[in-house]
Amino acid sequence: MTEGNNIAVAVNKNEKMWAGHFGIAPYYYVYDKNKNLLEKRVNPHASSHSHHSHDDDNQPKMIKEILQDCNVFIGKRMGEQNKQKLAEKLGVTTILTKETDPLKALEEYLK
Repeated sequence: MTEGNNIAVAVNKNEKMWAGHFGIAPYYYVYDKNKNLLEKRVNPHASSHSHHSHDDDNQPKMIKEILQDCNVFIGKRMGEQNKQKLAEKLGVTTILTKETDPLKALEEYLK
Protein backbone atom coordinates (compact mmCIF):
# COMPACT_ATOMS: atom_id res chain seq x y z
CA MET A 1 0.00 0.00 0.00
CA THR A 2 1.24 3.46 -0.87
CA GLU A 3 2.31 5.54 2.10
CA GLY A 4 1.87 9.28 2.15
CA ASN A 5 2.71 12.22 4.33
CA ASN A 6 -0.62 13.99 4.10
CA ILE A 7 -3.16 14.56 6.85
CA ALA A 8 -6.84 13.55 6.68
CA VAL A 9 -9.44 15.43 8.69
CA ALA A 10 -12.96 14.00 9.14
CA VAL A 11 -15.56 16.59 8.07
CA ASN A 12 -19.36 16.81 7.85
CA LYS A 13 -21.51 18.32 5.07
CA ASN A 14 -21.37 21.72 6.81
CA GLU A 15 -17.56 21.79 6.59
CA LYS A 16 -17.14 21.33 10.34
CA MET A 17 -15.45 18.48 12.16
CA TRP A 18 -17.47 15.26 11.92
CA ALA A 19 -18.79 14.50 15.42
CA GLY A 20 -19.07 10.76 14.87
CA HIS A 21 -16.48 8.04 14.41
CA PHE A 22 -13.70 8.84 11.94
CA GLY A 23 -14.36 5.84 9.71
CA ILE A 24 -17.94 6.81 8.86
CA ALA A 25 -17.35 10.52 8.22
CA PRO A 26 -19.03 11.68 5.00
CA TYR A 27 -15.93 13.60 3.86
CA TYR A 28 -12.21 13.86 4.49
CA TYR A 29 -10.23 16.99 3.88
CA VAL A 30 -6.73 16.05 2.81
CA TYR A 31 -4.03 18.55 3.75
CA ASP A 32 -0.28 18.63 3.29
CA LYS A 33 2.08 19.51 6.15
CA ASN A 34 2.03 23.17 5.01
CA LYS A 35 -1.72 23.41 5.73
CA ASN A 36 -2.64 23.44 2.02
CA LEU A 37 -5.99 21.81 1.31
CA LEU A 38 -5.24 19.27 -1.42
CA GLU A 39 -8.61 17.62 -1.80
CA LYS A 40 -12.11 17.27 -0.39
CA ARG A 41 -12.59 13.50 -0.58
CA VAL A 42 -15.94 11.71 -0.32
CA ASN A 43 -16.05 8.62 1.89
CA PRO A 44 -17.84 5.97 -0.20
CA HIS A 45 -18.40 3.90 2.97
CA ALA A 46 -20.03 6.68 5.01
CA SER A 47 -23.65 5.75 4.43
CA SER A 48 -23.07 1.99 4.31
CA HIS A 49 -22.05 1.68 7.98
CA SER A 50 -24.30 1.73 10.96
CA HIS A 51 -23.09 3.22 14.22
CA HIS A 52 -22.43 -0.32 15.42
CA SER A 53 -19.84 -1.22 12.78
CA HIS A 54 -17.12 1.30 13.59
CA ASP A 55 -14.98 -1.38 15.28
CA ASP A 56 -15.30 -3.84 12.42
CA ASP A 57 -12.02 -5.68 11.70
CA ASN A 58 -11.92 -4.44 8.10
CA GLN A 59 -12.72 -0.78 8.75
CA PRO A 60 -9.15 0.45 9.41
CA LYS A 61 -7.96 -1.18 6.20
CA MET A 62 -10.92 0.22 4.20
CA ILE A 63 -10.29 3.74 5.47
CA LYS A 64 -6.56 3.48 4.82
CA GLU A 65 -7.35 2.45 1.24
CA ILE A 66 -9.40 5.62 0.78
CA LEU A 67 -6.70 7.70 2.48
CA GLN A 68 -3.60 5.86 1.31
CA ASP A 69 -1.74 9.15 0.79
CA CYS A 70 -2.27 10.10 4.47
CA ASN A 71 -0.35 8.97 7.53
CA VAL A 72 -2.21 11.14 10.06
CA PHE A 73 -5.97 10.98 10.71
CA ILE A 74 -7.65 13.76 12.74
CA GLY A 75 -11.16 13.32 14.06
CA LYS A 76 -13.39 13.64 17.10
CA ARG A 77 -13.99 9.93 17.78
CA MET A 78 -12.40 6.60 16.95
CA GLY A 79 -12.62 3.19 18.51
CA GLU A 80 -9.59 2.24 20.61
CA GLN A 81 -9.12 -1.03 18.69
CA ASN A 82 -9.14 0.80 15.37
CA LYS A 83 -6.59 3.33 16.65
CA GLN A 84 -4.29 0.46 17.64
CA LYS A 85 -4.75 -1.35 14.31
CA LEU A 86 -4.06 1.81 12.33
CA ALA A 87 -0.90 2.50 14.32
CA GLU A 88 0.49 -1.01 14.54
CA LYS A 89 -0.48 -2.50 11.19
CA LEU A 90 -0.76 0.52 8.90
CA GLY A 91 1.58 3.12 10.44
CA VAL A 92 -1.12 5.77 10.88
CA THR A 93 -1.08 8.34 13.68
CA THR A 94 -4.57 9.16 14.97
CA ILE A 95 -5.36 12.46 16.67
CA LEU A 96 -8.61 13.07 18.53
CA THR A 97 -9.66 16.68 18.95
CA LYS A 98 -12.42 18.75 20.50
CA GLU A 99 -12.09 21.41 17.79
CA THR A 100 -15.07 22.02 15.51
CA ASP A 101 -13.12 23.80 12.77
CA PRO A 102 -11.06 21.47 10.53
CA LEU A 103 -8.29 24.00 9.90
CA LYS A 104 -7.96 24.77 13.62
CA ALA A 105 -7.75 21.03 14.36
CA LEU A 106 -4.98 20.74 11.76
CA GLU A 107 -3.11 23.74 13.17
CA GLU A 108 -3.43 22.28 16.69
CA TYR A 109 -1.82 19.05 15.49
CA LEU A 110 0.99 20.84 13.60
CA LYS A 111 2.06 22.96 16.60
